[in-house]
Amino acid sequence: MVQTIILECGSVRLVPFSPSDINLVKNLRSDLFGNRYTEFSTGSLSADAAELVRSALQNQAELGFAKWKAVAEDGRFLGWAGFTPVSETSEISLNYCLSNEILDLDGTIAKRLCTALTGWFFENTYFSHLVAVVRTDNRAMRDVVQDVGFNHRESKKIEGMQADVFQLFSPSMQSYLMSA
Repeated sequence: MVQTIILECGSVRLVPFSPSDINLVKNLRSDLFGNRYTEFSTGSLSADAAELVRSALQNQAELGFAKWKAVAEDGRFLGWAGFTPVSETSEISLNYCLSNEILDLDGTIAKRLCTALTGWFFENTYFSHLVAVVRTDNRAMRDVVQDVGFNHRESKKIEGMQADVFQLFSPSMQSYLMSA
């Protein structure tokens, strides 16, 4: 079966989720020490995994972008990365969740993926900016989004969790702001 590749970032490919991926997400979320601070769900692991896959499929169909499954060249599941609508701010947020194994093997993968995703987003959408909603206790993601070029905009509660909102303007908006 040929799988649609949304984005390639070195040896990592982002591909759409399928309904059969729920257990992969459930296993990723069950890692107590994993990089799971990008989501604010408080329900069960099974319900959260099913909802993540369901909402990713719905967002892909309705918006043309979503959270996508991150896989290695050999098809091994590495986690997910992509975009989520943020109802509290009516914006689109960049986010990711990768297995500790991949983060330990490749300390730059999160930054490379986020850089590639921001480029993809501004080339394929009409949005003037992108946000990254980061739990205040997630220093690793904070460092990644700042290294990619996001700037801190505000701190606020989102879905019951204290979070920092970082923002990155599109290249055209950056040019406009620089000329103003």
